[in-house]
Amino acid sequence: MSGHRRLPADFDLGLVASDIDGTLLLDWQPISEATIDAIHRCQREGIPFVLVTGRPIRWLAPIAEQIPDLGRVVCLNGAVVYDIASESVVDAHTLGHAEVVEIVSAISGEHPEAHFAFETLTGLFIDDGFATRSPRDATVIGDIGEIADRDVVKILVSLGTEDSAALHDLLGPLVTRSCHATFSDPVNGLVELAPRGITKAKTLESVCDHLGVGQEQVMAFGDMPNDIEMLSWAGHGVAMGNALDIVKESADAVTDAVEDDGVAHYLTAMLDALPAR
Repeated sequence: MSGHRRLPADFDLGLVASDIDGTLLLDWQPISEATIDAIHRCQREGIPFVLVTGRPIRWLAPIAEQIPDLGRVVCLNGAVVYDIASESVVDAHTLGHAEVVEIVSAISGEHPEAHFAFETLTGLFIDDGFATRSPRDATVIGDIGEIADRDVVKILVSLGTEDSAALHDLLGPLVTRSCHATFSDPVNGLVELAPRGITKAKTLESVCDHLGVGQEQVMAFGDMPNDIEMLSWAGHGVAMGNALDIVKESADAVTDAVEDDGVAHYLTAMLDALPAR
């Protein structure tokens, strides 16, 4: 196990929070048996394991198939708390239609070439020029008025480029007063917009409050800029070996890369070091 800094000797591990893509698994592959074993060990020792992801609800099914006993999942970068066991939305932070119109207008006014996708609680809606990896899951719309009665929880923006960081720097200032902008893949050319003030960290905090776990007891794993707030907020933030440098700089430690089972290795070592419960 690699690491820049060791866990404080008096750390009282009360909850583990983890991103999914690039952290628990790579390129839509199954979660490794070593990682699943580490998750189950946490659960056996009474330590909740909470997924905190940018994925929409419809992309959680493969995870639920592998780990059906997971409870609440923070998804859509904090906009939604979803319960895997009951297949139900526990809580949701939505963008009102007037806010959606304002965001789209602000970006389109400066960048007419922009295309948009709208994640809602009832599916994905895209404009005719938006390229998505799952077109069968999407409904094409001609005007955003068609989603006026939908609960929008995330907006994705593309300008047809691949550099997500550059796109974030370009579009962020246009919407900083109305929503939170981030990205979860450096080369897919997408910026992800959540309701203002909503991040993985903010919603994870509410889950921890519900479970009676203090911030100082949380260990979090992540690899991309949409994980930075969570890693900084947690009592102990761990970046993956494959994480972007800016993410590693925000963490307390760095573990092995996802393809080397970094979460499993780090978590197992930490559980081994804890006093018997």
